[in-house]
Amino acid sequence: MKHAGVPTALVNERRAAGTLMVSGAEDGIRLSLTIDSGSSRLIVREARHDGAGDTKTARVLDALCAIIVGRPLQEAADHGVIYVMAALPADCAPIVGIRTPRNAGPAFTLAERLVRQAHAAARQHFDIDHRENAWYLRPDTDWVMKDEAARVAVIKSVVTDFLRTQSLGEDDIFLSRIERGTRVTVGFASTVTYAMKPKLMLALEQQLRRETGNPLELFVEEMKDANKIRRL
Repeated sequence: MKHAGVPTALVNERRAAGTLMVSGAEDGIRLSLTIDSGSSRLIVREARHDGAGDTKTARVLDALCAIIVGRPLQEAADHGVIYVMAALPADCAPIVGIRTPRNAGPAFTLAERLVRQAHAAARQHFDIDHRENAWYLRPDTDWVMKDEAARVAVIKSVVTDFLRTQSLGEDDIFLSRIERGTRVTVGFASTVTYAMKPKLMLALEQQLRRETGNPLELFVEEMKDANKIRRL
């Protein structure tokens, strides 16, 4: 059954063999995703945006595009903006209770609408009914078999190299904890400004993934009292 209410213009021509571009657009802002149409999971191969008129919206969409590449389109629609919220805590609106894309601020709400429009367009194009999202990132066997000390050593080495390439001090970013093997939480020294953190978080996560070959996810410690943050 076709899904009503999705503009057909959101599905564009095939950009290359086995791929299709879908997009979501609102008020002149467009999120364009190239997906692997030969895969049952419609993996996102490329992501870009244009038309963002303010820096916060552009920053949120930059983060979304970086995070969802390599993930199924449904996973991008279901959880992409949640990952962005974790990567950009300073850009989220202060709330009481559980933070969601719908209360984190207009930029996050817009990002969620755009990626879900793109997902809806793909579902309409391929005549896909709703299905359960059972996808999750899996590390390789070698990483799973490492103990915490071995994982810490690998991650610290990557962080040290990253700090050097960014001309930052050796303590400007530090490892706080590793959870479930792939969830890496870091803290920042007070000398690192809020404006610097989003770009550093994205770049460091990408470097960790490249150098370890594993789907590590980077989160930032909310620093209420730096003296109470445990460092590994």
